[in-house]
Amino acid sequence: MNKIFSSMFVDMPAPADTDSSKSVGFFWDSDSVPNEQHAKRGESEGLRRKIHTSAWNRYEVRNGTPFFGSEREGDQFSDEDIASWTEGGHFARVWRESGSRSDFYNDAHHFLTDEVAALNLPVMEIACGPNMGLIPHIVAKNKNIPCLATDACPQIITCWQAFLAENPVDADISFASFNAANMPIRSDSVDVITSSIGFGSMRYSGDDCELGLAEAFRVLKRGGHVFALEYEREDRALVDRAFELWGKQNWFSGDKLNWRERFLKAGFVVEYEKFHARRALRADDNELGEAAVRFGIEINLVSSAYKLIKP
Repeated sequence: MNKIFSSMFVDMPAPADTDSSKSVGFFWDSDSVPNEQHAKRGESEGLRRKIHTSAWNRYEVRNGTPFFGSEREGDQFSDEDIASWTEGGHFARVWRESGSRSDFYNDAHHFLTDEVAALNLPVMEIACGPNMGLIPHIVAKNKNIPCLATDACPQIITCWQAFLAENPVDADISFASFNAANMPIRSDSVDVITSSIGFGSMRYSGDDCELGLAEAFRVLKRGGHVFALEYEREDRALVDRAFELWGKQNWFSGDKLNWRERFLKAGFVVEYEKFHARRALRADDNELGEAAVRFGIEINLVSSAYKLIKP
């Protein structure tokens, strides 16, 4: 892991065989960190206490990458999903298409990645998913930017690590697995946060993604930026109907605000907002997409690009 990023993590207790009066930085040059150590949580108060997580009770380091026990707090993937990323060629296609133009990689998308590349500051992508968020498109324009790809799902992080080990790219990419609604990151320590549908994917983040946005605001330095692509669901009645037929609790029952309102409520200044794309939710997007397709319900998504600043 790049030392820029290892220094951002909160201090963790020293392993059991060291002086218990001392604490050390999270990152050790060892893969033998005890699983049952407990994180210090002095920096985090208020909203973070609402999160339903035991992540910081079960951290470990694998091949130099921190995993904070968030495997039950992100999207869940099948063996078929994982096979599609690797043997199916999805990961390779992500890198092959980085920096390209398409209906999705359009002017609004390129505006965000151009802006990040020009800042030339370290980037942390939240909820990077199997597309690694904006990172491939950022490093296609500036390979010198250190990037930290994070996701609550450890499978995503492990698979991306394995893929890049076998298919090296000319980029400085580190990894970590944690819930972005409960970041083990020091306050005021991050220069740039990027999100490609990352905030919108945090279903455990409280009403209107309250916890995820509060955490992003907390960890950013003053004057730091968020660059985000986020979806709105056009017809909430169709979403409600899909959950009703599916028999599951509605992930979005507390949503009352649009993204601009959410960002402003969290304390950000919105410097840029532009329509990005419109499409239907697909079965391969998530479990809700699978259910909607199964019940013949078309849920349309409209995404917008945002540039935010922490004043």
